[in-house]
Amino acid sequence: MQAGVAYAIWARNAYVGIWLPEAQGFLISRYKMDPTPFLFVEYHWDTGEPCGTAKPLRALENCPLPLPPEAAYYDEGQNAVVCAWLDALEERHPPLPGWDSIGQRRQGAAMWAQQQEEKRMKRRRVTRRSSEQE
Repeated sequence: MQAGVAYAIWARNAYVGIWLPEAQGFLISRYKMDPTPFLFVEYHWDTGEPCGTAKPLRALENCPLPLPPEAAYYDEGQNAVVCAWLDALEERHPPLPGWDSIGQRRQGAAMWAQQQEEKRMKRRRVTRRSSEQE
């Protein structure tokens, strides 16, 4: 595999990633708790359990963008362009024909955030009722 090349991957959190040999993983656009992505390293399958979750399938193209330093992976301002490029590449090369994997990952993150907000609201109501009863 070649450094700086985007690969179609089968992984836990994305289906396209840029190979980073020094990390033994793929730089991906990850959606977790918010429908806004951040950069994340998904480790190569050969690194073993529990971290190695990415299986490379085929090379797609060289990344034309400069990659931000690891310290900026969560900085939306510095990683937005790379995340957008990775997402567009995944849309052009979906893991299965016709599957909107990006849309599904965004929706999953938005649903998770909504569930967390509902839990917070429920805790507030319970706390408020307890305070009123005292």
